[in-house]
Amino acid sequence: MEFSKLNLKLKTFKPLVPLLTGHTQTVLGHIMPSAPLKLKPTEFILKLHDGDEMLLEYCDNNSDHTISIYHGLAGDSQADYVRRSANLAQQLGWNIILVNHRGASNKARWTKTYHSGRGEDADAVIKWARSKFGQSKQIALGFSMSGSILLNLVTSRYGEEQPDYAIVVNAPLDLSRSADLLNRGFSKVYDYRFYLLLKKLIHSKEKVSLPWLASTTELDQLYTSRSNGFKDASDYYEECSTMNYVDRIKTKTFVLAAHDDPFIDINDYSKADWNNNVHLTFEKYGGHMGYYANKKDVKYGYRWLDHYLGSVFDKITAL
Repeated sequence: MEFSKLNLKLKTFKPLVPLLTGHTQTVLGHIMPSAPLKLKPTEFILKLHDGDEMLLEYCDNNSDHTISIYHGLAGDSQADYVRRSANLAQQLGWNIILVNHRGASNKARWTKTYHSGRGEDADAVIKWARSKFGQSKQIALGFSMSGSILLNLVTSRYGEEQPDYAIVVNAPLDLSRSADLLNRGFSKVYDYRFYLLLKKLIHSKEKVSLPWLASTTELDQLYTSRSNGFKDASDYYEECSTMNYVDRIKTKTFVLAAHDDPFIDINDYSKADWNNNVHLTFEKYGGHMGYYANKKDVKYGYRWLDHYLGSVFDKITAL
């Protein structure tokens, strides 16, 4: 059977609140409590090619599968969705690497920020993991912005070392379009939150002049683009968007997206030229990494996203 047609044996997702699902799902996914991390990882400082560093937290379970988990924008390795994913992998006995991007931890030195095009950073993590865990199969899981990072890696646009499998959850394909949607309606609440968290991160390193409150687009224009070698925000968005390159994917990749994601346009996913190395799951509801169900599952609680990831993990184990 073609990889793109694999049966994940997914249960139908039914949202907790059937109305206003996009924002409701996004908020519920964030505010509802998640279990604490059920493992005690070891810290490791990974030195990158340009002298910057990333904090990795890993757990060696002597497994033939290793998963590296990458957080979304303004997050870190303690994000609720990262913890839950790590707990799922721990139940399978996999080796686990929790990745803190450049600047996401004050334990690692950095001069440049992370952004959607940092495929070379994921490359460095996977190279280290292959050295650390030998012949173990490498699985890379990226949420939101990190999904974009992984897509830039598996399309071989940025970085070279490929995982054996990639999992991409609610990733922006057209960065300009997503930035525009973040500036509309209720999504501005998320945008302002992202901006304030990122400004705090930047000011922890240097006291650059930034507005008290602004959009992430303005931050990308004033700081992210210029500090990372792009001419401006438009140049950054154009260079790091993956929508027109997904036909190049050779790594077996699982992709999840929702029609009601408030700031990632499902039409981008429908128009993209995915090939048979990509397994697509598009849900009618789910918001942005929400997927909070209306009925409790014995194994995953109300978290349908955990059900999806558990199904993917089981499929990878069986392949």
